[in-house]
Amino acid sequence: MVALPVEQMANASIDNRLVSGYTQYLELRIRFLLDRYRRFPDFPGVQTGYSSISGQEFSAEDCFPYSWINGRGACVFARFADSFPQYRQDLYAFAEQALEALEQHAHKNDGHFPFAANLDGTERDLGCVCPPGYRSCSDLYAAMGFLELGSRRPDAARLRMARQIFADALAALEAQRFVTEPELTPPDRVLENPWSIALDVANEYFKQLHDAQYLAHGAKIVAYLLDCYYLQDHGYYVEYVTPDGQPFGDEEGRYIVDPGHAIEFCSFSLEFARLARDHPRYAPLRQRIDRHIPNLLRWNLHHGWNPRHPGIYKTIDGKTVQPVNDTMPWWILPETLLALILAYERTRADDLLEWYQRAHNAYFSTYMNPKTDYGPFQNIAGPTGQPVDIVPACKFQDPEFHSGKNLLSVVQVAQRLGLASA
Repeated sequence: MVALPVEQMANASIDNRLVSGYTQYLELRIRFLLDRYRRFPDFPGVQTGYSSISGQEFSAEDCFPYSWINGRGACVFARFADSFPQYRQDLYAFAEQALEALEQHAHKNDGHFPFAANLDGTERDLGCVCPPGYRSCSDLYAAMGFLELGSRRPDAARLRMARQIFADALAALEAQRFVTEPELTPPDRVLENPWSIALDVANEYFKQLHDAQYLAHGAKIVAYLLDCYYLQDHGYYVEYVTPDGQPFGDEEGRYIVDPGHAIEFCSFSLEFARLARDHPRYAPLRQRIDRHIPNLLRWNLHHGWNPRHPGIYKTIDGKTVQPVNDTMPWWILPETLLALILAYERTRADDLLEWYQRAHNAYFSTYMNPKTDYGPFQNIAGPTGQPVDIVPACKFQDPEFHSGKNLLSVVQVAQRLGLASA
């Protein structure tokens, strides 16, 4: 069995040794995913249908394509190809297979990318089917896949498609014609996460296409999320608002905070601030981000952290800061690593590196499963610190969208900061 190439951090510093470990880990995960590509050549897209605990393959009836997974996979494989050119040909082929499946799904579903599809491409009803004219997070993830591969090949037709997919999804969000996946959000509240994902997408579109309209989209989203979801006087960021933009209290009077989603927003808004640095019109918004986002990140780490079994709770009550859902999904920690190094880039605050050490050590110990070549357990139970078979979103394993993509970004930021050599 191959040893985990990432060591525990003995002190709060990011250096060449740490970055080298990340790079070796990413190569290990690339080889794991490419092996699945070769083993399932006829599957429509990315086949990651196995248990994150036992490593056993799913039965045939549980193996069907997800647009979330295919869009995320195409995005990640295209990005990996930049840093691992020795695998570029296979990574591009895997991304192409995922995009071809997405194109079939869009063709058979009136231009929409279903959360789950049958093997013939028609939508599979898992309780979150989009009505005509509606869009969902699957459309946003598909947009990222078409953008990332289309901009690298380059492929003008795929890029036109990417632009249209994102435009349609953004219009649906603004018109409140958006379906949340995999669980529908009740009509008395509006979930923040699709907007946050759209911010991440807008950032990437600006980076790849150099089109200022996407920076404008990002600015509008950042301002909206800060205005409606961030309770400045209390220091936290709620998961839901009412349809008229007020903080939503549930039937028990709780204001639900999802620390992972809040931390993602911190990361995406910090990246927006970096991208907008040469655009004076966004200076007031960048100042607002600098004033609030590092402290919002700290609030979620301080109150979302499980000190007994290190990790971050899925949800807490903003008022009492007690856990509501005390499971600890894997994806929050690599998102946290990226948010922390981006915040450090803007502030140079040492406490952010101390939190980085905690998050790194938790992720690369508790969550690593040698049975799947150190792919992460999907969920850890907060009270016990043990893996638990609870599906965070879809049953397929994430194709390194949260973990690998963010670790690759961490490497790039560390090199930009001069903490590690390029």
